[in-house]
Amino acid sequence: MSKLLRYTLVSEGFAEYQFIPAYMEWAAKQIGDLQVVKNDIQIAITKNPSLSKVLQEAATLCARSFADDRKPCHLFIAGIDLDETDFTDDLEIHGKRMHELKEKMGKVYRQYEERTILYVPIQAIDCWVHYAQHNATANSLESTGKDETKKKVYGVKNPDRQRIEKVVRETAAKADFAKLAKQSRSFADFHKQITAFLEQYSKQQ
Repeated sequence: MSKLLRYTLVSEGFAEYQFIPAYMEWAAKQIGDLQVVKNDIQIAITKNPSLSKVLQEAATLCARSFADDRKPCHLFIAGIDLDETDFTDDLEIHGKRMHELKEKMGKVYRQYEERTILYVPIQAIDCWVHYAQHNATANSLESTGKDETKKKVYGVKNPDRQRIEKVVRETAAKADFAKLAKQSRSFADFHKQITAFLEQYSKQQ
């Protein structure tokens, strides 16, 4: 019987809720006999969640996830966009954004740090989707502005929720995530964290 891992995902857009679960399914298969399930604790997405909402609600949703005895949560994932480029050698700007989210989560992050993974796509997650759609060289797409990337990914500058979810769902279903980790440094950072966590979790009794 497959080992179950239940996780919470908190993000600032529609694309994340299609892309990240597809990636998690793929990542679990790389580990072996592991089943991942996203629970229903998240920011309400009747309208597009925002950066401010993630920063405001991440700590509360994290604490609620790990306090739910009915559906025990094993992993909390939260992400916000960088909203700019980062060509520094050590991803310094990316690191500052990550630190900002940690600081907003405060003592809740420190309490659950070993079971919390944060991610920050350079520019926006649309950049990850763009890489997954194209055979682009490493770190070559981040210099493209967010609006231009969005238009290339979705075909229009201001896609609605239905178009975003459809395009991302179809892209993620056939994405080469191992290759994406070589194309995007910010995705590689996320992928490294997830892989390490899943490997450790799979060995626990």
